[in-house]
Amino acid sequence: MPLISPEKINKTVFKGLPIIITVIGSFLLVYQYFFQLGHSMPIEPGVFTEMVKVPLDYFQWPPHTYSLEVNNHLLFQNFESLPPLSHTTQVLVFGGLFWVLVSLGTTLISTFKRWYFIASMILVIILLTLSGVNALNIGSISSNFALIILIIGLVAPAMFIHVFGENWSLLRRLILVFPISLLTIASLIYFSPVQDPALLFAENITLMGLGITSLFLLYIGHAVIGALFIFLANLNQDVGIKISLHLTFFTLLYLGAMVLFLLDLNGSIELPFAIPSLFWFFIFVGFLGWIETRKKIKQFSQPYKSPLVGQSLFWIGFGISALVFWKAGFSQNRPMMDFLNHWFTYTQISLSLLFFIYTMANFSGYMDSGNPIEKVIFRPKFFAYYHMRLGAAIALLSLIVYTDGIIAPQLSTSSTNFSADYYYATNRPLEARILYENSWARYRRNDKAKNAVAHLYLIEKQPTLALEHLNESLAQNPNINDIILLSSLVHKRGEYFDAVFYLEKGLEFFPDSPILKNNLALMLSKGNKGEEAYQLLSQIASPSNTILANTIGIQAKHLRHLEVEIPTKNDPISQTNHLAYKNRLGDFSDFQISPDTSRHLELITLAALRNQWTNKVHQSLAKDIGLVDTLLKTPSTPNAEEELRITRVIRSYQSQDINSALKYLNGLAFNFSNSAGYYHSLSAYILIGQGDFKRAALELLLAEEKGFENFQQKHLPILYFGNQPNEAFRIQKQYELEFPSWMIFDENGDLKENEQSKFFNFLAHLIEQVKSNILPALETIDTPKLKAILANEILWKKGHWLEKEEIQQMINLVKTGMKSQEGQAFFQEMNQVMLKKTKPENAQLLLNKGMIPSSGKMDSNPYNTFMVMEAMNNAQSDEEKYKILREAADFNRDPLLWLEMIKYSRKIGLAHYGTAALQQLSQWVEPKTLEKLQLQTF
Repeated sequence: MPLISPEKINKTVFKGLPIIITVIGSFLLVYQYFFQLGHSMPIEPGVFTEMVKVPLDYFQWPPHTYSLEVNNHLLFQNFESLPPLSHTTQVLVFGGLFWVLVSLGTTLISTFKRWYFIASMILVIILLTLSGVNALNIGSISSNFALIILIIGLVAPAMFIHVFGENWSLLRRLILVFPISLLTIASLIYFSPVQDPALLFAENITLMGLGITSLFLLYIGHAVIGALFIFLANLNQDVGIKISLHLTFFTLLYLGAMVLFLLDLNGSIELPFAIPSLFWFFIFVGFLGWIETRKKIKQFSQPYKSPLVGQSLFWIGFGISALVFWKAGFSQNRPMMDFLNHWFTYTQISLSLLFFIYTMANFSGYMDSGNPIEKVIFRPKFFAYYHMRLGAAIALLSLIVYTDGIIAPQLSTSSTNFSADYYYATNRPLEARILYENSWARYRRNDKAKNAVAHLYLIEKQPTLALEHLNESLAQNPNINDIILLSSLVHKRGEYFDAVFYLEKGLEFFPDSPILKNNLALMLSKGNKGEEAYQLLSQIASPSNTILANTIGIQAKHLRHLEVEIPTKNDPISQTNHLAYKNRLGDFSDFQISPDTSRHLELITLAALRNQWTNKVHQSLAKDIGLVDTLLKTPSTPNAEEELRITRVIRSYQSQDINSALKYLNGLAFNFSNSAGYYHSLSAYILIGQGDFKRAALELLLAEEKGFENFQQKHLPILYFGNQPNEAFRIQKQYELEFPSWMIFDENGDLKENEQSKFFNFLAHLIEQVKSNILPALETIDTPKLKAILANEILWKKGHWLEKEEIQQMINLVKTGMKSQEGQAFFQEMNQVMLKKTKPENAQLLLNKGMIPSSGKMDSNPYNTFMVMEAMNNAQSDEEKYKILREAADFNRDPLLWLEMIKYSRKIGLAHYGTAALQQLSQWVEPKTLEKLQLQTF
């Protein structure tokens, strides 16, 4: 197997490795621009919720409609400025790659001729003094021992090779220089007493990297014009076109662009278009510089023998520069980025201009001749290349003077930010804050420093000082991060109008910012300016999922622009808000949310469950209640637990598990006494829906005791017919209400009888009535609709009392009086269930209408006496039968149900409970009737 030649190894190590690092650095730059722009100063949407009332169910007790309303979540996302991020890993990667390239470069310098080598070593030592290595405190605080050791570890091996190993191969030189260089750094880091010395060294050597980058940018200063000239000259060989015109045109175009960039950077003009990031130009110019470099190496007398040395040094400089640009970006060191942009622009203008003059002065006479002049581009004697460099240096100094020497504070402030970032990353907020404050004081265009100062003051619990700094930022260097942080802080202090003012002021500076528009829209929404909020969000050209979700939320909250259907894009927050929107309108959604329960009781999960189950259920009751129980076992706040328990009530109600819903509400009222009034009012509405006015009236009075005050006219009939007439009159007077027009009282305060009063009186007493009283009372009502409603109630609450003909009579009343559109099949199925010819669980049409509980438990609604008796008959043991009846009897006062319960209590040895129940039953059933029923039952 043939051995790899030394020449190939040298190319791979000294040229291939720097090229790879250059490509990696360029890729990181591009990746950062597209995917991590502004990542160091994060702005993230924080989720908060607002509650909106939505109807869970409607009850028609003519002429009144009772709406069982529950709260749904509207999730709004307000953008928040978070503390700046530390990028420890990236900084260490930068430091490691940088030192590898420096070691390679030092190895190559050892091949230089004597005086070039001495000059280069002096330059290396000067650059090492910029490394800030003395901060490692080797020996004592800020002593020079670290710098001396570093110089010896890097320079001494190269000097040894230059003196004693002049004929060594590149690989042999590297074997000596590279390990000693790495060992020197490792030793300094190991023996340093400072916290995280590797990070400190990686941060501080960035200044050395800036120095090398500045030299490389000088080197490629005329790469664009040089490469263009070479390209045109090659194309023009043996052709003879006027490439001088082409060169002049493109040079003027390029210089014009660079001058515009400089004026924009300097603030002299405001361009009507956004300038692309200059790193794109840097990468482009860097690769063009490679074309020019190869010509220089061939045409110039070089300080080294092998062309590989010059080529490698070019790629090392390019790689270090790419890494420095990358570090400026990911650390969001604004002064550093500005320095690089300014220096790049200065070098491009000065060197490109002088190089163009150089080419025109030397080649204008015959560049159009078609001769291969690119082969002697750097060899003319009339206007020598070094004269061009002197002229470029003068032009460069002129540009520095023109911009008031701004690069000096940019460079020094960049260095301050390196130290501040180090202290910030090592959790030393006081030192970091002082350095960031000093940095901003010297250079205003320093967004991260000011933002970090504000956040650090907040960490120190000094919000007033944080506000002062944010106001300074708004006055002198406004930026989006500080504006939203300022608005958020004043809003938390209850200063609503100030928060709106700062956001509106921010939009004057950044009129197209979707972040500021979003936050302002939410503020306006809180001020009940729904239309303005909606219009502000609709102005955003390419709305994100966050913006869309907030727009849906504002639609649902303010009921604005309901005709506009906004896509949810499978975003859980958008879907949650869309469900609330649909619930407010009383519509079903066409999708199902699968909340991420792995996040336990996070707000999004709670909101998704609440809104989904309010709209429509998709799984069995047992599975959903099991999910709730699992979530309740996880650690949570009392508020989250309360919200989840309310959601459990809603889920139970949606499956007609009235028994559980009422018991859960009773537990909520006991455990969360501050909201007890609300829970008692919910219980009252559920009981109103079941026609139990007596219990509903008691719940309304309990709700009032606990703080409920939202009494309405339609509550008065419930109180009056719920056996609380005196309380009805008190509440009517106390809350300045009017009795319904159909409730007319005579001079003695007695209610005059009419269709509505007979209807409500019948309904209020239906549960506890016997058959002999029910049917005659029904005949006294003439209105078909009222009669149909009562017939339907009789079927489900008293169907177990009726004969076959009576059941059919009730079904006919329902069918004609309600003018139902259900069709013959629906009523046929109802008839079959009532006659016990079809099992309730198989009656699909009744299940779909909610007339039969979908939970699978026939006894889940205690007021549906017919179904409770069915469940009792299907139970296997006397204990099960008694349990079913006992739970129903907690709410249902049907005499037959109670007598069945008493019967089974005696069978299982609980006769004393049966005797007590019989005494209770006698309170609403006449003695003779009760005696007769006992004989039938026992």
